[in-house]
Amino acid sequence: MVFEVEGMLAPVFTPMSETAAVNLSVIPTYMEHLKKHRVNGILVCGTTGEGMSLNIEERKSLLEAWVSVAKPVHINVIAQVGGAPLPDVLELTKHAEKLNVDGIMTLPELYYKPRTVDQLISYLQKVAAAAPTQPLLYYDFPMMSGVNVNMKELFMSASSKLPNFKGAKADLNVAEQVSDLLDPDQRIFIANHLIAPSVLMGHDSSIATVVNLFPELVHNIKQAVKDGEVVKAKLLQRRLNALVDTIASKGDFVPSMKTAMELTTGIRVGPTRPPLVPLNCVQRKDLRNSLVELDVQIQMTE
Repeated sequence: MVFEVEGMLAPVFTPMSETAAVNLSVIPTYMEHLKKHRVNGILVCGTTGEGMSLNIEERKSLLEAWVSVAKPVHINVIAQVGGAPLPDVLELTKHAEKLNVDGIMTLPELYYKPRTVDQLISYLQKVAAAAPTQPLLYYDFPMMSGVNVNMKELFMSASSKLPNFKGAKADLNVAEQVSDLLDPDQRIFIANHLIAPSVLMGHDSSIATVVNLFPELVHNIKQAVKDGEVVKAKLLQRRLNALVDTIASKGDFVPSMKTAMELTTGIRVGPTRPPLVPLNCVQRKDLRNSLVELDVQIQMTE
């Protein structure tokens, strides 16, 4: 099994109505935006996509909707199946395999948390066995999952025990820890907006929320590093840092980013679902004004 997904992937938002019901009608327009800006693939039901706030049928219908528009335009789809009871995770995994996605990603068990590498491997083996034809990625996010194991040990064990193990979504620190352990078709997808240092260290695949909002800026940072234009790469990275810091200062990360997505692209991805709290009118106006001050073109009128 060869895993060929790489490059700049978008962890897509889940479009919702004003009553926080999943709104599949927005997805074709959303996909046009991603295709136009040369995004290599998408991650469905990640943290950005509020996957852990959706029920199993919503997650299935959402993945089906994304696959239906992504496959015809040759956009890779990775399905994040974790964040649910194990029987549901396995059902979501089998469903993703039937849809012939390009990869499956999973969080660890989030309540009865694995405390050792062996316990985590046992969990990953169950997920892998539910979709033996699909590449498997591990979603390493200790701040949210509370699971923090030795990643070098995990990679060595997973690579020897799971034939379809192809890497992880993680931060640059983890990427560097395991870089000498990666097979040619294994990779780390960098999970945050620190594009320039990641590409400089050889990790040029990412799954970062900012890809949805500022894909051209991410492209330009990556290209500047590859071209050896250090000063340009620093300036562009600092602009991206400023944009992220500004957006994140207006509220919780996902609600703020979701609002910024609407303002910067005009795509109505809607509010977040409880327990996340959407930005109120004052926060939205403040965010809009702050983006204007940073010379961001606003695409949606309030």
